[in-house]
Amino acid sequence: MSLSEYQYVNCYGMLEEIRTNLNEYTTGLVQGSEVGVYDNTDIVRKINSSQKFIFNVLFGMMPELFLTSSSVTGSSGVYTIPSDCHKMDSIFNADGIQILPINVQMQNLTSNGSNYLYVRKGNTIVLDSGISSAMTFNYYTTVKDLTQGMSSAGSASSLTLATTAKPIADYYNGITLENITDGWSTTISDYTAARVATITGTGAASKYYGTVSQLPEVFHSLITQRATIVLKNSVVSPQRAEVGELSDFKDNLIEVIKSFAGSRNDISMDELINDLFL
Repeated sequence: MSLSEYQYVNCYGMLEEIRTNLNEYTTGLVQGSEVGVYDNTDIVRKINSSQKFIFNVLFGMMPELFLTSSSVTGSSGVYTIPSDCHKMDSIFNADGIQILPINVQMQNLTSNGSNYLYVRKGNTIVLDSGISSAMTFNYYTTVKDLTQGMSSAGSASSLTLATTAKPIADYYNGITLENITDGWSTTISDYTAARVATITGTGAASKYYGTVSQLPEVFHSLITQRATIVLKNSVVSPQRAEVGELSDFKDNLIEVIKSFAGSRNDISMDELINDLFL
């Protein structure tokens, strides 16, 4: 497979491609009106596990690709870590001074606590002194799960996603969504736990859509390639992935990473991929 064959594709398109690879493609199967050997929910689950696999490989080689910053305000010294945080890098206060982590045994050793120390508790950061001024969180983002389906409602600047979408507020914020039925795309600017996405344009019911991976475009087709292999090796599958398919995927992944990331002398690509591979 040449680099020119790797292309931008949304989750609905991935589902179509995978069903074609599995020799079980009809429009009805893709849209969920027919039942086949492979279930759409399971296919999308495999799409997301494959996306995470590729993210882990890429993060191991180029973590800086996912580095971002966010201004966070706390309440009584408690700051909620951004929902897209994969790994925390550093925290700075409004004066540009770094706030350092401590363990819970070191908390509040002074009478008023320290303005420059924090304890992590679950998905929160607790400042030792209890103050709540805005701080800058530098962290590495994760990639959000992909989803596809048919909208249940819509209006001006609004589209209600299917029940297969995450019922978590803000989960799809910043994600690109493509309307398959009408042929347009938009960026979700806000998202509610009721699965209502704020979009540019006018949404409506009964529109098929797919979200787009946050991984660089060149990796999108690799997601479907790996998901196909995993599905062929599932218990319900009437077919099995061949050794050549596994080898092709690994070779393609290495080729794309070399092209995208260049040579990284500080890490062995083969060793990294072998540690994570299938």
